[in-house]
Amino acid sequence: MFNKIKLMRLTALFAVVSIFAACTKADDYKKYVAGGEISYPGKIDSVKISSGNNRVQLKALFLADPKVVLCKVFWNNFKDSLSIPVVKKNTVDSLTIFVPNVAEGLQSFTIYTYDKDGNRSIPVNKTGMSYGDRYKASLSNRGISLAQTGSDGVTKIDWLGMDRLTGVFATEVQYTNNSNQTVTIKVPIDATSTVLANFKTSSSMKYRTLFLPDTSCVDTFKTDFVDRYIPRYVEQDVTSTYLKNAGPFNRDTWDGSRWGTLADWISNAGAKNINSNRYGGYELRSGVGVLSFESGWGITTPVTNGLIYQTITLPAGTYSFRLNGIDQNSGGSRFISVAAGNTLPNVADITSASIAFANISDGKLDFTLTQQTTVSIGFAVSIANTGQYIKVGSVGLFKQVYL
Repeated sequence: MFNKIKLMRLTALFAVVSIFAACTKADDYKKYVAGGEISYPGKIDSVKISSGNNRVQLKALFLADPKVVLCKVFWNNFKDSLSIPVVKKNTVDSLTIFVPNVAEGLQSFTIYTYDKDGNRSIPVNKTGMSYGDRYKASLSNRGISLAQTGSDGVTKIDWLGMDRLTGVFATEVQYTNNSNQTVTIKVPIDATSTVLANFKTSSSMKYRTLFLPDTSCVDTFKTDFVDRYIPRYVEQDVTSTYLKNAGPFNRDTWDGSRWGTLADWISNAGAKNINSNRYGGYELRSGVGVLSFESGWGITTPVTNGLIYQTITLPAGTYSFRLNGIDQNSGGSRFISVAAGNTLPNVADITSASIAFANISDGKLDFTLTQQTTVSIGFAVSIANTGQYIKVGSVGLFKQVYL
């Protein structure tokens, strides 16, 4: 009996507590809705954030809620914000704004809309990238390997490559043309060379390189302009200054008919393969003296390591040794070469011991000396006695001069 009475008391106590708790919850609800039902303005929609230079661009849509009168963007842990008044004109209106003074790096943005009573929407959270001084410090101007106005009057720039991961996409060039007008061109990063049309010779250009760090970036980053003088290249004929007997060729001794040795050139034993008098290197051909290698047609001795050259001292510069009036067939080894020192390398050593070399059929040999150098320049030939020949009417030496 005692336990039954105790259970009834506990049941009554639980009922009182339950009623009190229910009343408390009801009172709490009244506290939150004391001013009326909560109103949430429509949130902003289709938000896209694009990167920029210490800023970002925000694009979004305001949908059908006419109550929206204000939009706020928060970033930097809600320490910074931007307010945008909203005056809706259409059912769906678009928003495009720049958010300024955004610290460099990946940033989080929270966006609310508000009605006239200050009620705000649920938040829209987005991230965006801002680029600043750290990124700018990593940028460099595109390099140039050569910029000159050639002897043909064409002004050309040869560009060096760049790391595409930097976001580089173009180089901007400004120059003055022959009408004293400023011309601006944009050179794609894929271009390896550029011709500056109608360039005012012996003047300067300036150039800078353009970057977009990512595909969404709305700001172009640029290096500082760099000035570059573009010289005019003139090809100067220095043949008579450095070479003797350059053609039509004169002889020293000869057989009184056709074959002889060249005056002012060094001809080794291998080049003197004509008859028992050991002539070679010179031939009177149709009344004109030519530089000659020949074997066959009664000349039984082949040309083996035949060298014909001159030794000269040239100042630093870029040169071109050129052959004119070439008449030859094929076979054997046929080189023109320039090498340091007082002798030309043997045919077998031409490729390894020359400053530069080329095949006679190329007709020219271009080379550069970084300092004054004594060089030997000329011909290295080995041909069989099967009717093989080489004839050269004249030679020339040209130097590149920049003005």
